[in-house]
Amino acid sequence: MIFRTEEAKKNLARSWQRLDRPFFAAGACHVLAAAFLKTYPKAGFHAFLILPETNLRGSHVAVTNGLVVFDYHGYVRHDAYLAHYFSKIRRFYPGWQGKILRLEESPTAKSFCQKYQHRLPDQYWKDPQPRAVSYLNRFPPPHLLETDPRQAQDDRWMGY
Repeated sequence: MIFRTEEAKKNLARSWQRLDRPFFAAGACHVLAAAFLKTYPKAGFHAFLILPETNLRGSHVAVTNGLVVFDYHGYVRHDAYLAHYFSKIRRFYPGWQGKILRLEESPTAKSFCQKYQHRLPDQYWKDPQPRAVSYLNRFPPPHLLETDPRQAQDDRWMGY
């Protein structure tokens, strides 16, 4: 988990110059999720938002098919992902509460970005969409994953 200061969020050039993993962990997670859905439209995944209670940090966008989640970590079993996310954020913010919302629109849609205070792709220092596709291409396509990751003997494709 990466938390940026308000100053760091405003410095678009500095934000852009971060390595890919921190870039897509904090500030461009929704762009990576949108790239995944556009690249693999028939893979059975949808975007979701982890939305913290009012005035708390910890908003995050990823994609899932109900069995696995994909975000900047790569592929992670859905149950392990949520357990890890909630456990880790509560180390920073004891008592943290949030909810998971299935997104019916693209995470880079203007309506989503305005409602949940995410940048539109054209609001970055440079267009983050090609960078998201390039990062996504470091991971295997979803059709090469285990059929049911809950049955896997190891976590070789998990990002943790």
